[in-house]
Amino acid sequence: MEAWSRWFRAWPLLLRGRFLEAWQDSTGFWASILARGINNSLWLLVFYLFFLRFPEVRGFRFEDLVLTWAMAFGALGLLQVLWGGVLGLARLAETGELEVHLALPVPPLPYLLSLRLQPTGLGDLLWSMGTLVFLGVNWLYALCALIGASLVALGFFLALASLSLWGLRVQSLLPVAYAGLVQFATWPPNVYKPAIKALLLSLIPALWLGPLPARAVVEGSGLLTLWASGLGFLALGSVGFWVGLRRYVAPGG
Repeated sequence: MEAWSRWFRAWPLLLRGRFLEAWQDSTGFWASILARGINNSLWLLVFYLFFLRFPEVRGFRFEDLVLTWAMAFGALGLLQVLWGGVLGLARLAETGELEVHLALPVPPLPYLLSLRLQPTGLGDLLWSMGTLVFLGVNWLYALCALIGASLVALGFFLALASLSLWGLRVQSLLPVAYAGLVQFATWPPNVYKPAIKALLLSLIPALWLGPLPARAVVEGSGLLTLWASGLGFLALGSVGFWVGLRRYVAPGG
């Protein structure tokens, strides 16, 4: 408990340190943020032109797409800002650098998750917040949905990265998995067949990042289910990490 207490006291300082580290190259920092905003906006412009020709696709309109994108990129941006270390966890295990961090007198999992802050993630998060302001959504619902969706993403990537503790080389798969989540989370959910939807709610939890949070914001319901799923994925990822870590640090592991 003492180690957890030290970590909770140190976490704000750790986040501040990661921010200052990213800020060392201020030009690159702001360029990354601006690039994400421009990229997301240009893609929305392309879809805006599409929806001018086809105003509704299986009940999905342009404003639905905008909200879905805002939730998906906001959730992934929040992940990269607060827990960006999960995307580098597999690399630490594969290169042996993980052992250096395990020697520190802090709880290893939250510390490792806080090791990295991605400026591109901050760009996605700021773009998402700006878009939500423009849409005029209920901010309480939106914030709750963003956090719940971010927990789903955190649990998914933690479970995937934990495979590296068993000797599997998965770091090269993480960018592919990230791109896949973005791709599936930003498409109209009604285009998927039931079997694909089941897959996108479980093994590749993309629907929990965009369409379902967007629906929760609009209807004001489904937030408890979203949070339950987020905590479930996080619990699964955490168990995978701790079991894998025991194997990793064991003699001959």
